Amino acid sequence: MIEKSEMECLIRTGLLKVLTTDIFYHYTKYKVGIDDILIDNTLQFSNPKVFNDPFDCNEKLLKIESDEKTVDDTISNLSVRLSRQQKREIKRRFYDPIRVQEVIKKERNRYKLGCFSEFSNETLMWSHYADKHSGICIGFDFPHRYEDKFILCPVKYLDVLKSIDGMTDVYRVIMYWLTTKSIRWEYEHEIRAITKCKTSENHELVKFDPKYIKEIIFGCNVTDKEITEGINKIRKSGLNLDRITIKRMRIDENNFLLKDEIIKPSA
Repeated sequence: MIEKSEMECLIRTGLLKVLTTDIFYHYTKYKVGIDDILIDNTLQFSNPKVFNDPFDCNEKLLKIESDEKTVDDTISNLSVRLSRQQKREIKRRFYDPIRVQEVIKKERNRYKLGCFSEFSNETLMWSHYADKHSGICIGFDFPHRYEDKFILCPVKYLDVLKSIDGMTDVYRVIMYWLTTKSIRWEYEHEIRAITKCKTSENHELVKFDPKYIKEIIFGCNVTDKEITEGINKIRKSGLNLDRITIKRMRIDENNFLLKDEIIKPSA
């Protein structure tokens, strides 16, 4: 079981990781990156139920446990007087896994997530999320808590699921649940942006200040022509490219890795 103290440690460790990460990278398709992100300054946030991993934020995987004495003490300390029947009903609901799952599922629908990575040179990320290396990767230096828009939290990768102390603060449980994935996805080195839903749609766009854009990286399968056209289009939109590092990825001929090279666009 993950005790309350362990949960606090996980949260502090996660915060420290975000605060010491200089740039957060978002992999995407070429057109989405140019038009939606770099020109319109919007990022797409999605409900976890549409993610490609069926285990991701699945309410059936969140196990919350409490010993009977703790539950009894909690009920006894309530400020309202309860009859024996009311107490029994509260305990019944507390231990009903189906009901708990429904509550958690409803809570999940209050949030939408955006996805970033610690690294810009992960081959599988380019393959899976940047149109088979024909897309782009954009680097941001967002603050940990970006006004009222979103907060950034690192993903924890686990090979074993543990139950959670039922007396843990609900908010911390939800944050833990929204940022925990199977260790099979560890290569993503994911940092999640979490926001409260403003619509009931599966996706919504969040506006951001372009001052947070620090890098633009084109995939190794993006042609010279596409790079030139993309840079010109971005420049015409008014984005100041002088303060942004522009790169392209190349295949390293000595191994199975990617290497980047800086592009100096002509004025």
